Amino acid sequence: MIKENMVKDYVKQIKSVDHMAKRRVMLKEAKSLKISGSLGLLDIIAKQILSIKEEINPYNFKKSIVVMAGDHGVAEESISVFKSSVTGKLLQKIGEGKAPINAIADTVGASLVPVDMGVTEIVKSCSTILNMKLGYATNNIAKGPAMHREQVIEGILKGIQLVSSELLIHSDIIAVGEIGIGNTTSASAMTSVLCRMSPEETVGQGTGIALDVQDRKIDIVKRSLLINMANPDDPIDILTKLGGFEVVGVVGVILGAAINKIPVVVDGFISSVAGLLAYRMSQVVSEYMIISHLSAEPGHKYVIQELKKSPLLNLGMRLGQASGAGLTLPLIESACAVYLKSATIRDSEIKAEDKNI
Repeated sequence: MIKENMVKDYVKQIKSVDHMAKRRVMLKEAKSLKISGSLGLLDIIAKQILSIKEEINPYNFKKSIVVMAGDHGVAEESISVFKSSVTGKLLQKIGEGKAPINAIADTVGASLVPVDMGVTEIVKSCSTILNMKLGYATNNIAKGPAMHREQVIEGILKGIQLVSSELLIHSDIIAVGEIGIGNTTSASAMTSVLCRMSPEETVGQGTGIALDVQDRKIDIVKRSLLINMANPDDPIDILTKLGGFEVVGVVGVILGAAINKIPVVVDGFISSVAGLLAYRMSQVVSEYMIISHLSAEPGHKYVIQELKKSPLLNLGMRLGQASGAGLTLPLIESACAVYLKSATIRDSEIKAEDKNI
């Protein structure tokens, strides 16, 4: 109970973005050579970021990517292309700098923070992988609760504290995502509860399962919903009954970013579910959150609708690893640079008589 109160106290620290900061950004745009609204959705995101962090240095834009890893007991139902052992092996390769997300992080100039929240495999000692284990895989949600409520609280606190650490606190922006075999099953179940939708609407093909396996996956999600009866008004209960260790960690990172006034770019379906859970804990979180892309998973669009957000990209991605979030970072950085580096109308000697209208 003490730790749960700590989470509540942290959440109370989340404050709305300063209204005057938003106004200053709008005034700057009005004087800029850039036409208002000309960058479309990137305009909205650039204003959002520059209202949160007015002191961003466009010549030293500090980007960080966090990848949370955890295994799921429901993977024993064989509703994924890969066995759960793959999560640990992929995490190992991320630690060694040899995974797809490493290539993305290197290309976009972002620091990468991989975190073991609860993989089954014992990952070889690697200085780049943070050990924040809550356990060795969750329990099978088709048979009962995924974890204890205390584990959810502990994981959220660890995610919040990670953002406050020297690894991330100086970031201008954080991209967050996850890996975990079986986590689309968990995310689909949580989406059904959060959005009050049927598993037929929220369950997809994950890493590429066949249609007959997808049908079995729908049945497993239905069973997990009936057995666990998660409270739709209690994000902690939803995570306890249906969540994953890595999802809990992502919730913590999103809350931590909002607490520390750092914009956070959320990856695909699973991470967006974490974003919606954080939003249900404090709606102010939305002011700090950016949805990177619309994934191929059918439940993702419903989660985004609940968040009242627009995804920046729509590429049909389902790689995970914070890959979609990572790929948006240079777009976002460029949009902010346009605001910060562009000349003013006065500097350009553009006058009223230069207009046709």
